[in-house]
Amino acid sequence: MSLLLQEIDEEFNVVLNSHHIITKTEEIFINADREKIGQVINNFISNAVKYSPIGSTIEISCTISNGAAVVAVRDEGIGIMPDDQHHLFERYYRVMNQPQTVSGFGIGLYLCAEIIKRHHGRIWLESEMGKGSTFYFSLPINQIKNT
Repeated sequence: MSLLLQEIDEEFNVVLNSHHIITKTEEIFINADREKIGQVINNFISNAVKYSPIGSTIEISCTISNGAAVVAVRDEGIGIMPDDQHHLFERYYRVMNQPQTVSGFGIGLYLCAEIIKRHHGRIWLESEMGKGSTFYFSLPINQIKNT
């Protein structure tokens, strides 16, 4: 997992000079579809870039917690209203009070949730208005081989 996160971090840093990306990972090996898990992480980072101010920091981490590998992408963005948080992983759901300058169809987080579900994992978020959001997913320990 740490190698995948490092590769994604390098890709974003090559093309993205508007935000500071920090990666903190433990050496974790998981049995999962590398391309699909990469798609989830890319979606989390892309959303963090879209909804946070230029020059802000995006932190990506991967740790082991409660018997699972936990990946988190934290931003310093606008935050998400509590009423909207419960719907973000639904197909075609878009937050209505966000600036309409941000494009999208409301399908990205739904696809992320489906990918994680098919890996027997969990996906969730924590957010505070004006302070930012952290998007998480975890994969169960029975899919992890720690070295």
